[in-house]
Amino acid sequence: MQRLLKLKKFLRNTNLSVFSENLRNPKHAEERFRPLTSAEIESLEKNGNRCDDWTKIRVEGNFTPERIYRSVFIGSVYLPAFFGTLLLPGDVSFPTGIYDSILHNCVVENALVYRVSMLSNVFVSRFAILQNVGTLVSSGKLQFLKSISVGNECGTRNLIVYPDTNQNFLEHQLDNLFATDFQNQYEAILNEWQNEIKIHSGFIGPGAVLSNIGVVRNSWIGPHARIVGASKIRGSIVLSSLEETTGIYDSVILENSIVQESCMIHSAAQVKNSLVLKKTKIGKMALVSSSIVSNCCHIEEAEVTSSFVGPLTQLHHHSLLIAALWPKGCGNIGYGANVGSNHTGRKPDQEIHPGIGTFFGLGVNVKFPANFKNSPFLLIASGVTTSPQRLELPFALIRPGNPEKYGLSKDLNEVVPGFGYGKNAFALERNLQKYAQRGKNIISSAFYSLFSVSNVRAVYNAFVKLQEVTVQEIYTGKDLNILGSNYMREPVRQFALQVYRNFLERFLFESVLTAVESDSSMILLSPKEILRSLPGEVFKERFSNIELPATVPEVLKRLRSLSKQWVENVLAGDARDKERGQAIFDDYQQVHPEDKAFYELVKGQHEQLIRRIQTVLKDSREEA
Repeated sequence: MQRLLKLKKFLRNTNLSVFSENLRNPKHAEERFRPLTSAEIESLEKNGNRCDDWTKIRVEGNFTPERIYRSVFIGSVYLPAFFGTLLLPGDVSFPTGIYDSILHNCVVENALVYRVSMLSNVFVSRFAILQNVGTLVSSGKLQFLKSISVGNECGTRNLIVYPDTNQNFLEHQLDNLFATDFQNQYEAILNEWQNEIKIHSGFIGPGAVLSNIGVVRNSWIGPHARIVGASKIRGSIVLSSLEETTGIYDSVILENSIVQESCMIHSAAQVKNSLVLKKTKIGKMALVSSSIVSNCCHIEEAEVTSSFVGPLTQLHHHSLLIAALWPKGCGNIGYGANVGSNHTGRKPDQEIHPGIGTFFGLGVNVKFPANFKNSPFLLIASGVTTSPQRLELPFALIRPGNPEKYGLSKDLNEVVPGFGYGKNAFALERNLQKYAQRGKNIISSAFYSLFSVSNVRAVYNAFVKLQEVTVQEIYTGKDLNILGSNYMREPVRQFALQVYRNFLERFLFESVLTAVESDSSMILLSPKEILRSLPGEVFKERFSNIELPATVPEVLKRLRSLSKQWVENVLAGDARDKERGQAIFDDYQQVHPEDKAFYELVKGQHEQLIRRIQTVLKDSREEA
C-alpha cells in the first residue's frame, strides 16, 4: 500500500503531468489572443496563404504576418508573434514561422513549421522544428497507459505501464501480478491519473525536432527530442529533455509504444507495443514487439518478442528472443542464438526465465520451457541445444559432452557448476566494468553485484544440495534435480563445491569486515556471533556447511587470501587469452594493447580491501 501511495504522488509530479496541466490551463487563453485585422488578412493572402474563414484564426497582440507563406488554415488556429531563428538538421539557420504547410485546429507557439502536408489538432511548443513532415495529426484523447503482455504468448502476463515507469516498479508489479487487491488498486490509481491529464491533441515539446518524417499520429513528443528520417510514429509517447535527449532516426517505425529519455532508436528498427526505458539503444533493423526493454540495453539486428529484458542486456547480432522473463538482465545473446520455442502443433504457452548475467553463445538453441532464474551468470557454450529444464547452478557452464560414454541419452549436455567464478573470473570482472560504464548514473552497482543477496542464496542452496548426494561417477537430474537436463561428473562436483565455498567465504568474511568497521567492539565477538547479529534474512542462515574461523583476525587473513586469489584468477584468464592469441597471430601484441585501466581497477580494489583489513587489525591491537 505504501508503494502505491508513493506512486500516486510521483505521477502528479512527472514532467508529463506538468506539461498537460499547462495545456489544460493554457497560456494561449482567449484574452491573450485577438482576431486578425483586415490589413493582416490582406498581407497573409498576398503571401500565398488561404483560409475559408479568417475569423477563426487568433493571433497574439504583437503578431505580424511576414513569416507565414503559401500555407492553408482550416478551423481554429492560434498563432504567435514569430521571432528569431532556429537551427535545422545540417546546422542551417532558418527563421521561425509557417511555410508551405496545411494547419487544422492547431496551437503553434514561436516555432518553425515548414512543408508539413497536414498538421491537425496538435500543440506545437516554442522553438520546435517541423520540417518536411507528411502528416502530423491527432484524433481523440492521447493514451498514456499501455498494456504489455510478456512471457508466454497467451497474454496471461499483462503489465500496465505508464511513461515514467521504472525498473523497481516493473519488478514489483510482476511479483504481484496475481495479487488481486494490489492489481485493482494499481489500475485504479493509473486510470485516475490518466483521466486527470487527459489531452485531446497531439503534443510537440519545446525544442523538439521532427524532420523528414512520413507519419506522426496521436503521439506525444517530449522536449528536445530529435526525430529525423523516421517512417512512422503512431500512438506513442517519446520522453525527452535538454539534458537527456531522445533520438529516433532513419526509417524507424514506432507504434503504440513508450520511449523514455536518453534512448536512441535508429536504422530501420521497429518498436511496437513496447516500453523502452532510459539510455537504451535499438537499431540496425531490430524488431521489438510486445516487450519491455529496460535501462541501458543495446539491441541490434535481433528480434525480441513478448519479453521483459532487464538492464544492460546486449543483443548485437542476428538472434531471437521470445517469451522471456528476464528482469535482472545483464546478459548477452550471441549471433544466431535462438532463444525461443517452436510452437508447431501446440499453443504458444511456454517461456524462459533467464537469470542475471546469462550468456547465450553463438548458435545456441534453447528449447522451452526453461527456468534458469536461480542460475545467475550462466554460460551456454556455442552451438549447444538445451532441452526443457529447470537449472539451479550459479556461475555454471553448459557445454557439449559425451553422455553416451556413460550410457546416458545423447540429448544431455555436460554442466560445470561454478565455472564462471572458478575458471572465468576475467570475463566476470570485465562484465562488471562494462556494467559500471554503461549504467553510469542510471543503475546502481548493487543491482549487478556478484554478491547480491539473491546470488548468495542461490550459491548457498546449490552448495548444500551438491553435498547431499550419494557419491558416484556421474550425476543426472534423476539424482539431483538442480542439474536440469544435463549430467555432471564427480570431479566437476568437487570443483564446484570448492568454488562455491570460496564464494560464500568471501561474502561472509567481507560482511564481518564491514560490521567491525562500523562497530569496533565487534572484533571481540566470534565471526558466527557477528553474522547472526547482522540485519537481513540472508544472515539468518546458519551456514552450517561453512566452517568459520574462530576469531575476526583469522577471518580477515582468510579474506585477504581469497581476494588475492581472485585477482590472480582474473589476471590468469587474460594471460591465457594472450598466450593463445600470440601463438595464432604474429602481430597479436601490436594490435591487442593492454587495458591498463582495467588492471589498475582490479588491483586497486584488492589494495583497498587490504588497507581496510590493516586498519581494522591495527585498531584492534591498539585497543588491546
